[in-house]
Amino acid sequence: MVGRTSLAAVFASALLLSGGGLAYADTDFPDADASLIEVHVGSESDIDALIDDGFDLAEYKRVESANDIVVAIDAVPAEIGQLKQRGFKIGRTIETPEHREAIAAARDAQRELDSRTAEYAENGVPKTRSAVAQPGETVIQRANKFTNYAGTFLYVEAHNKAIQRVAGSNTQFTGPTLQMAYAGADGNFVPADTAMPRFIDTDTTPDEYLYNRQLIRLTGAAANIPASQMTVRVAASTGSVDTFKVTEWLGSSLPPHVAGYQQGFFTRYQDPTENRAQLDKLAAEFPNLVTAVNLPNLTNGYQRKSQAILSGTSGIGVAPPAVYGAPIAESTGEITAAAPVASIPFNGTAGQRIFATVDGIPGGSTDFIFTLKSPTGAVISGPIDTGTSPEFITNLNLPVTGTYTFEVSGYDGDLGDFTFKVQPVQVSSAEAANGAVVLTSKDWGHQGGDQITAEVKAAATANAPLSVAVTGKDIVVTLATNESGAAVSTAKQVVDAINASPAATALVSATTYRNNAGAGIVQPRAKVNLDDFLNAPAHVARGPFQQRVYRIGSVRDGSKVGVFLYCQQHAREWTTGLSCVETAERLVKNYATDPDTKKLLDQVEVFVLPNVNPDGGHYSMYDYASQRRNMTNHCADSLGVSDPAARNAWGVDLNRNNGEYSLFDGYAGASPSCTSDVYAGPGEYSEPEIKNEKWVADTFPNIKFANNIHSFGGYFMWAPGSYKDDGMRTTAPAPNIGIEKYFFEAGEKILTRIKEYRNTVILPERTGPIADVLYSAAGNSADDQWYRKGIISYSFETGADRFISTTSGTAQIPTGFQPCFAGPGTYGGSNTQFGYPICDDYPVLLNEGRDQAMEFASGNFGMVESAYDYAMDTTPPKTSVEVSAEKGTFPVNFKFNWDDEAAVIHYTTDGSTPTLSSPTYNAQRARGLGEVLQLTKLGENLIKWIAVDIKGNQSAVQTKRVLVGATEETGTVGGTVPATLSLTLGAPATFPTFTPGVAREYTATTDATVTSTAGDATLSVADPSTTNTGKLVNGAFALAQPLQGLGVIKTWTGPTSNEKVTVTFKQAIGANDPLRTGTYSKTLTYTLSTTNP
Repeated sequence: MVGRTSLAAVFASALLLSGGGLAYADTDFPDADASLIEVHVGSESDIDALIDDGFDLAEYKRVESANDIVVAIDAVPAEIGQLKQRGFKIGRTIETPEHREAIAAARDAQRELDSRTAEYAENGVPKTRSAVAQPGETVIQRANKFTNYAGTFLYVEAHNKAIQRVAGSNTQFTGPTLQMAYAGADGNFVPADTAMPRFIDTDTTPDEYLYNRQLIRLTGAAANIPASQMTVRVAASTGSVDTFKVTEWLGSSLPPHVAGYQQGFFTRYQDPTENRAQLDKLAAEFPNLVTAVNLPNLTNGYQRKSQAILSGTSGIGVAPPAVYGAPIAESTGEITAAAPVASIPFNGTAGQRIFATVDGIPGGSTDFIFTLKSPTGAVISGPIDTGTSPEFITNLNLPVTGTYTFEVSGYDGDLGDFTFKVQPVQVSSAEAANGAVVLTSKDWGHQGGDQITAEVKAAATANAPLSVAVTGKDIVVTLATNESGAAVSTAKQVVDAINASPAATALVSATTYRNNAGAGIVQPRAKVNLDDFLNAPAHVARGPFQQRVYRIGSVRDGSKVGVFLYCQQHAREWTTGLSCVETAERLVKNYATDPDTKKLLDQVEVFVLPNVNPDGGHYSMYDYASQRRNMTNHCADSLGVSDPAARNAWGVDLNRNNGEYSLFDGYAGASPSCTSDVYAGPGEYSEPEIKNEKWVADTFPNIKFANNIHSFGGYFMWAPGSYKDDGMRTTAPAPNIGIEKYFFEAGEKILTRIKEYRNTVILPERTGPIADVLYSAAGNSADDQWYRKGIISYSFETGADRFISTTSGTAQIPTGFQPCFAGPGTYGGSNTQFGYPICDDYPVLLNEGRDQAMEFASGNFGMVESAYDYAMDTTPPKTSVEVSAEKGTFPVNFKFNWDDEAAVIHYTTDGSTPTLSSPTYNAQRARGLGEVLQLTKLGENLIKWIAVDIKGNQSAVQTKRVLVGATEETGTVGGTVPATLSLTLGAPATFPTFTPGVAREYTATTDATVTSTAGDATLSVADPSTTNTGKLVNGAFALAQPLQGLGVIKTWTGPTSNEKVTVTFKQAIGANDPLRTGTYSKTLTYTLSTTNP
């Protein structure tokens, strides 16, 4: 800005302006009533005069023409009046005083919010201020610390409920700013340098706020803080704050491979034919471990019908181009500060059509503006500015005869050399298209179509008719001529003539180009072979491809847990097929020497499909590197895109062709357009490749794990993978939080194996459900396998961004679909995406292709390890409940914790026993923490729950008693009981009269009343006498047989009071037993005793 009062600044700016640099500087603030306006001046001297007179010019200049330069001036109303009086045209107002006032107010308000947010993050919320406007407004859902080859990093996610879409807007959001800070054991929080960015899904309409996320690098002492001692705090400018403990991402270590572990079974990129051959060889060499299974559906094949677009001398596989004559004008020049506009004259005639172009030297180096003026100086085309050079004017009709002028200038003062050319248009591209004829062979190219030739020639005589001649496979079209001998046959007439010829239609069919009317005159074309445009070497067979899945394991009868690994659904993702082949080779070749590998293959069966999309894979490698889909053209003829110029737009995205939550179910991320890169196909499971993939999942029910390996970006994902674009972003049903936790837990082993190869860490922000971390992919394979079959199905994206050091820290760079492949072996494609056309120019990515395939093969090994853990798991999960209070408060919050492994938790709060039909414990939101539940029933509440892990192991019912809005205390009351053993006997037991000489058993009873306070007691009866012990006596005589009933009468295991116990005696008298007149008796002792008084 050129200041009004600083003469030094005015002087310096005047010099810079005259030199074209426009580098002004000023510290003055504009007046309160000043506006920033556009002013049209006629020359550089006008600009100098305005500066000299103290006008406040901005650092802006736009050259409209040689006599019209637009500058921006900050002017108060009086100065605007002066400019008008001096004859300057006033353009639009860029900034009004009201605008500036509003912007300043918004700035100040945001500064206050930012300052307050940073203060809260660093120091917490002041005691005098409400900590949370609404409970739970800000919730941290993830905080991970990790270290890779580039350094140590902290990643944090947080969701804020107050961030909402602006009413009536699809793209604007309102809500607080979030600031993250971290602390170690000392509790001193260090704020991040910037606020946490919002993660907005822009694929939906309207846009959807998901959460805030931030990845920062930790340096110095912060990098050495153990994750277990680190805490993060996220504060919102509203005052909402949450804290969270940090966990180490991929912190667990896995057992190392045995010494001599074999790996690295490829030396270059391999096509699908080579991958199949390598695994066929492996199966032949190790029949005890590998079985090759032919899949039931042949692909449509690496094959095309032969075609040709007949349009003059242009290529038979390209869109009919315009035809230009020799240049009318051609020159080079330079845009300089002294000469910012170049004027190039040329002579034109009325009705002449021209094509003009300007380009930088070197091409594309300068951003030019291009304008054409008539002989009267009126602008008849332009200004043309597409953002970079070259710039074009195509097929313009000149209105009058005279000298026209092209003006070239640099956008916003851009300077540089240029080339310029004007050519007459002889045939426009539209006219060429109208005169083009498309031939398509009846046979596939490799079955004879490529042997067909076509020639278009003008008749040698005037007034000749249109004719079609066929000799063998040579088709010759002779165009009709008029009385002057010029060809007059239109494309429609030629098409009709060919299609009316039985000999020609036996070979080809003919159409106009893209279904146009064919009114243009057909140009002669020298004899040319039709072409299927397929360039793969001879080892790639044309025709349908036999896919195979390879079953790997020592037991392959379906009794072991299965893992399905499948690669290269998308053709251009070259590293993926190698990762599948490498995984198979490692498992088989190390079985005999590595105990861990043997352990895995003895308990897990691995299914490997190295190339889901072999036809597209071959096409990508040899014909069109960017091919994503298969090669099948489902476009109807009426769409007009079946000519060879459209051949790279055909095919189905195989990862959109499945049947669960697909385009046909109303889900987003796939297209019904047959030329879209995400074309879902004509119907679910329409493609043989996906039918084969589905067949594997359906035929082998032991498959419980699957991994769909893609590239690039370094993602590790699972269901749900799709959502509806219904204004609410309705996703496919999200797995329960317990299942989600399992996906993460099993994934940690997989990601740790990836990391161990070269210290690549798959970022936490790129780990999770497809729909939450990437985009919606309606009809993807992971959804199909999870929702339809219950398979724990993942999706890999190889090619994690590489971290590089910069002057300000680190940067992430993409690796591309076909990264460099330095060795051993040949080179792969270069990474022109990052600006390096030659692999050697960028050493960081020199061996990227090989490294990606290797590290993700290690990840596949980790998946097999996770499957082994699943197979061996017989232990129920351990879970617990955490409550805000066990008694006294209202309400009581509670949540569940997983103590050892992930599990689905079923619970009740009404005291009933939970079952698998009881409510499940869920997440607060997508990627969120577990929900916080409430008990609101006053008094006693019983929380009961069971937990079921992914294997189906179920825990016993657990119970937690909670008093809501109530409390209880214990008190004592009681009395003392003296030790008491009391025994009272009833009347003596008396037998009936004994009858001599008669054998008989007599019975006598009495009772005993017992009182005992002891812990146990025994009542017994004994004969204490020493003479005829145990027998009744009558003086000196004793009965022959002993008295029955002596010994233990009864025992007690606890106290008793006044219990009457019957005591029974028996006496047997034999027929020959002598009996003495009188009474037989004995004095017995009854004893009540205890061992626990």
